[in-house]
Amino acid sequence: MGEEAVLSREELDALLEEMPRVWSDRGREGIGARARLADLDLQRANEAFAGEQARMLSNRHQRVISIALIGHREIDTAELAELMLPTDLAAEFQILPRGYEGFLLLSRPLFFQLLSMNFGSGPTIKPTRPPTRDYSRIERRFYDRAAREMIDQLSAAWKRVNKVDVMYGGLASRASVAESQAGDALLATFDVKGFGEACRIRVAIPIEAFARREGGPAQKGGAVAAAVEVSVLDVPIRLRAQIGTAELSLAAVGRLKVGDVIPLDVPSDGSLVVKIGDQEKFRGIAGTRGARRAVQLGDRLGASE
Repeated sequence: MGEEAVLSREELDALLEEMPRVWSDRGREGIGARARLADLDLQRANEAFAGEQARMLSNRHQRVISIALIGHREIDTAELAELMLPTDLAAEFQILPRGYEGFLLLSRPLFFQLLSMNFGSGPTIKPTRPPTRDYSRIERRFYDRAAREMIDQLSAAWKRVNKVDVMYGGLASRASVAESQAGDALLATFDVKGFGEACRIRVAIPIEAFARREGGPAQKGGAVAAAVEVSVLDVPIRLRAQIGTAELSLAAVGRLKVGDVIPLDVPSDGSLVVKIGDQEKFRGIAGTRGARRAVQLGDRLGASE
């Protein structure tokens, strides 16, 4: 391969040598491994939901609202309760036909911002701290409606990954979530911007509903790729565009507050470093392509090695 290739011949050879061990590990890990086969597609579906939900809220409330997927990690479904106040509610749903259980949680700042805008609050009204009391009957009805709408949009996005149907199950208390026996889940965390406070949407998605069972990984390392009919060139490799880093003392971190500016150890010309795995491979320039952020590759780092 030429010098313009993203990976060198040595790096591709290393990947080929590593694949049998990776597939073997996945075969031993069981359900978590099967879920990771679909994890990238599910992540893309969740990102599509975020974009659609942001456009809908922006148009509805006449203000710029952005939603971004910022986390995607495995948890036990009951762990979602640890992110809830004792008076919080989560929306329960089931993925059919097997009835796998999941939950959607709206943070209180987000819920009360949506509630106030729904009742005519303009974009210039200063936000107030949301109460920690129990939700009132009217607030529960609004939560139910907002959650049902989001779950419908999630269902439409998930159908691109797996042919699933999602049935809404109503609102559940923190205690009900904590006592849930649903099992392993992927926790998708969305950051919502456009309001005065940090707002979050969290969705505990049952792993089993998206686990791929067909053609499971082979046991012999040499025949792995053929057994699962996957080319090594189709294996997803995550690229990270790192804007910069900063080093602060623990005391300085403890003093951080909203509005503080943290200088980064990068030039101010918009350049950043693109990593493949843990290795720095390119310098790039941040920009946009369509409605998404993008990075244009520039100089290759370590090309002379």
